Amino acid sequence: MKSYLELLEDKSKEYGIALLDAFKAAGVPTSTFYRTINGKTELRHTTARKAMKELEKLHALQRARQHTEELRNSGAGIDRRKVRAEFKPRRTGT
Repeated sequence: MKSYLELLEDKSKEYGIALLDAFKAAGVPTSTFYRTINGKTELRHTTARKAMKELEKLHALQRARQHTEELRNSGAGIDRRKVRAEFKPRRTGT
């Protein structure tokens, strides 16, 4: 079974987003990030969940930026409803 840190690292690599950026966006102290990376402490479930949520948000923003750039370059008409539906962040239980 993978640890919370390993799951976060896998998602971080998959999305191409620095894990430190996700921790910062989640409001988690950088000291917690570094202690976890260096193996001095385990990551709590609530902290891992916050970081995962921020990773997904950052990934959605990244995808939206890429999609917008592609639309601008193509010169095609834009249906805003379809675009918003595609990139609307998922709601997860808090």
